[in-house]
Amino acid sequence: MNFEASEDLRAFMSAVERLAAHRAIGLSGPAARFRYGSDLAQELEASGFLDCMSVDELGSLAAASMIIELSRLPECVEVVAASLVAPQLPLQVPRPLALLWDDRRRPARFLPMARAVIAVRGEIVEFAELRDGDAVEIVSSFAYPMGVLREPDALEWQVLDRPDASALRTHWRIGIASELVGCLGAGLDAVVDYVKERRQFGRPLGSFQAIQHRLAECATLIEGARWLTLKAADTASPIDVAVAIGHAQQATAKVCHDLHQFMGAMGLTLEHPLHRWTYRARLLRAELGGAEHHFSIAADAAWGSPAGAHAR
Repeated sequence: MNFEASEDLRAFMSAVERLAAHRAIGLSGPAARFRYGSDLAQELEASGFLDCMSVDELGSLAAASMIIELSRLPECVEVVAASLVAPQLPLQVPRPLALLWDDRRRPARFLPMARAVIAVRGEIVEFAELRDGDAVEIVSSFAYPMGVLREPDALEWQVLDRPDASALRTHWRIGIASELVGCLGAGLDAVVDYVKERRQFGRPLGSFQAIQHRLAECATLIEGARWLTLKAADTASPIDVAVAIGHAQQATAKVCHDLHQFMGAMGLTLEHPLHRWTYRARLLRAELGGAEHHFSIAADAAWGSPAGAHAR
């Protein structure tokens, strides 16, 4: 893979970064972690950012890069389904778009403000538009707006002939891995700023070599996850996708633990914004399943499954 961004991709990401720059500050307090950037979502759609996957010069690599950048914001916005799933559908779907896997009655991110929902059950992909009151917001400790469908069987579901469930799931996983990378990166930046200012024993915490080493290890894990995710977005290879997800999941466990450790008591409060990204990261990690499972998928795809292995 050529890791040098094309001129088109650099211009696209420069525009995304400018759009996000003025939104990186200004949210505070416990309720802020649930803030949905509805005006940002509207601006992204109106400006064509969410359609980047359909542009030959940009494609899914640009979508993944955009998701990473926007996931660093303190507010959240639905871009995974909008930019990586919606362009594959055989019809125009209203956004925001929520995704349900295996069970229409399960909670899902962004359902409270979604205007449409995709449900994937086995190999069946279904679509339904949502009206006011079709989804109910639920209380959640995760830093995403969560909801459930009020009466899922009463909706007018339409079975879609494409994309197949496997292709849709692949791009959704790429998007979730991208979100994870963005959340972890933003959390790391917040902690680095904190240890530069917090003093202990007469000097900034960040001046202690032991803390520097562990922060550097966190940065290495996040950067590795970023490049593996971008490679997966570029190739959509089952091996690349599985490896990217497995690495991102493993990185999440260690990085979240270390970031909260370096924050001390502040890491247990809602005053500091760190919880916004680590709460989100833990939910995203859970949505993807176990890291070992994805590493097994990669190994099976590369070398074949031993007889009797992974019989599930």
